[in-house]
Amino acid sequence: MSIVTAETEILDEKSPIPLYFQLQELIRKRIESGEYQAGECIPSEIELQRHFNVSRITVRNAIEGLVFEDLLVKKQGVGTTVAKHRFVDDTSSLKSFTEKTMDQHANARTKVLEVKHIGASRRMAEHLSVEPGSDLLFVQRLRIIDDEPIGIFSNYIPGHIGVQDNHDFSGSIYRLLEETYGVRIGEAEKVIEAIIATTEEGSVLGITAGDALLVIRNTTYDTEGKPVEYAEGLYRSDRYKYIVRLKR
Repeated sequence: MSIVTAETEILDEKSPIPLYFQLQELIRKRIESGEYQAGECIPSEIELQRHFNVSRITVRNAIEGLVFEDLLVKKQGVGTTVAKHRFVDDTSSLKSFTEKTMDQHANARTKVLEVKHIGASRRMAEHLSVEPGSDLLFVQRLRIIDDEPIGIFSNYIPGHIGVQDNHDFSGSIYRLLEETYGVRIGEAEKVIEAIIATTEEGSVLGITAGDALLVIRNTTYDTEGKPVEYAEGLYRSDRYKYIVRLKR
């Protein structure tokens, strides 16, 4: 990525505005104008340092500010790239992934990887308040936004609810439970952790083994407080943002 010289790109050392902030705003304008495209590398720190005749710490402070704002991403061995749009998961209401993508008008789709009946492991039995070995419907799906995979989602539904394995599971499971099986969804509990992608996970998600992932474990309850679904999602941290709204 070359640096185009323009009079408007000259940093003013006499300005009360810090040099790092002036440089930060210049980079931001190039991102907003589309000159620096999503996924592309911006000029290296050394190139920026030489072009604008500023210190390395000035360049780093400018870049770190834009990384904090999710406009840039630093990748070891690659450089600093313009961040791609992140899918925003807002916890202010209980909605399925499908419903949230519709709210955000995202170009999203779901690829069903596997659907089968399994016996509940001890861990799954605890989450769903069933006996170990009980029948569960297992559904694994790949979430795709803008033709790029962002997450692998695994759903476990207690067999006693009666969900058949011949449904089209590319849509909302919440909607399927409510409209077809009469389940009244009341609330959900989420647990969020950070993990490192394995080679297999990286291959499916189009990332490198060792890249950061968010794992979101979700237990959904009906209005009587009974578990009706347990799900685990592995999401790319560079394409997924989780927002928690708190009030006091």
